[in-house]
Amino acid sequence: MIGLLLSGPNPAAATTTGTIQRTLEERERDVRAHEEILKGLSEQERALFADLQEVEARLRATADEITDLETHLDRLRQEERVRLKDYQELDLARAQTSEELGRLLALLWPVHLQGVEHNLQSLTSWDEADRQYHWLSRIYDLVQDRIDQLRRQGRELAQGQARLERAREEITAQMLRIDAGKDRLLKQKLDFLRRVQEVRAQQVSAEEQIKEILQSIAELNYRLQTLTSRNFTDLRGHMPWPTQGRIVERFRPQTDPPHRGLSFAMSENAPVRAISWGKVVHSDVLRGYGHVVILYHGEDYYSLYAFLNNPLVAVGQEVEKDEQIGVAGLYPKVDGPGLYFELRFQQNPVNPDIWLVAD
Repeated sequence: MIGLLLSGPNPAAATTTGTIQRTLEERERDVRAHEEILKGLSEQERALFADLQEVEARLRATADEITDLETHLDRLRQEERVRLKDYQELDLARAQTSEELGRLLALLWPVHLQGVEHNLQSLTSWDEADRQYHWLSRIYDLVQDRIDQLRRQGRELAQGQARLERAREEITAQMLRIDAGKDRLLKQKLDFLRRVQEVRAQQVSAEEQIKEILQSIAELNYRLQTLTSRNFTDLRGHMPWPTQGRIVERFRPQTDPPHRGLSFAMSENAPVRAISWGKVVHSDVLRGYGHVVILYHGEDYYSLYAFLNNPLVAVGQEVEKDEQIGVAGLYPKVDGPGLYFELRFQQNPVNPDIWLVAD
């Protein structure tokens, strides 16, 4: 097996290590600060949702109140229809009363023209005069009764219409007031939702910043490890992923058939990168695996990258971490561009998850 040519320790390593260590401490403080920001944003989101639930409860109560008012308004409309019918009947009765009064007045008018005194002078007996007097008195009483009835009917109609008008105006005013309150509540709800969206956007931003800082910390840890040691085993848990693709199957050596590495689905021409420094010991086609690049990392550790397209490295070439070694080629397992990746100690596959930075 071809051994790796490893460089010795750098004389300035101590200074560089101190700088990286201080940067790491700054990054860790940044992570804690962003986590506090994220915690505050989460509390703010919970408070906003509590206020939003209160507004929604008030909106439901307002909707119930509007429903009650609409029911009341329907009852008033029914009452108005009944009163309209009564009004029509009263109006008809008033017309009949007016007609009857007209007949009575027509009957009285000749008597009024002739004069009661003249008629009484022509009477031949007291009995006849008494009958005439009572007859006229009765007619006058009927006329007065009809006049009173007309006035009473007119007052009843006016009072009924006034009551209906007042009730209608009151309900209309209440509806306007409740609609205005509902509009305010809806505006508050929209404002709460807008603020929730803003908080969530800030949360996403904070999470992205934390992710970037953690990635920076991983990079710094890797650099720190490489400055203090070139041993592959010292980089365990700090190595980057070979690609940003989606994992479709993980390390499962006990399955049938066994799966001894990681399978990724990737976009076309997505880059494939070395997980650590190493030396290319194989770059050729292997049956069933397409074009395969194998890197030797020392201490009997190898990494394997299968189904590559357009390989960029040759046998004997030394590569560094994150150096691109090719792009995704056709991977039948994912029915498109992808990568099959293995990590081996001597000839035995090992679980890459415990060697790579936590995903």
